[in-house]
Amino acid sequence: MPIATDTNDEEKSSTERFEAIKSIKEATHYICENLNSSLTLNSVADHVFLSPSYLSRIFKKYMHINFINYINHQKIAQAQRELILTRKPINLISNVAGFSQTSYFTKTFKKITGLTPSAYRKENSEINRIYTLPRTLEWKLTDSVFDVSKIFFKNQNLDYYYESSNGFLYVNSIGDLTDSNEKSGWIFTIDGKQPTTSADQIPIKDVSVIQWMYVDFR
Repeated sequence: MPIATDTNDEEKSSTERFEAIKSIKEATHYICENLNSSLTLNSVADHVFLSPSYLSRIFKKYMHINFINYINHQKIAQAQRELILTRKPINLISNVAGFSQTSYFTKTFKKITGLTPSAYRKENSEINRIYTLPRTLEWKLTDSVFDVSKIFFKNQNLDYYYESSNGFLYVNSIGDLTDSNEKSGWIFTIDGKQPTTSADQIPIKDVSVIQWMYVDFR
């Protein structure tokens, strides 16, 4: 007589997956709402009532990225916005991003972006609009950066237009801002850096955050 275990195993697996996804959604929401805090694996795990090792494991399994990298990239993305769009001093931006020491903030910022905060602010002074897309569970591994960006624009009720030239996709406008005779236009960054490949050709695997930035040289 066969042992009927398949159905029970499937139900258990389905329940575990449901609970894991629920916990990850709670964790990412908590992270995004508390970027100004000193977030750690332990503190977030406590919030969602899981062990740190289990949260780290399911986060990697379902989000497909490292937990600590995710937090750091969200913090640095927030700092990039503050550096570009405000004149707040760097030590204040460091504190707002949840770093207890400005020196550690600077080290982390440079590791991710390739520039110190002051150099980054100077180099990107012509940017006057930023849209930030943190990774979510809804991102599919088969999606490109442009695929998830289109979903974001739609959810934000933003009109967007694009065209392709010589195999490279250009986003001409997002919302009320459009390119103008090479004097202004949209660029995008992935985890703090601007790639040289078209957005529709870049898979979202290992991507923690995307930012679309409007550069106006006028």
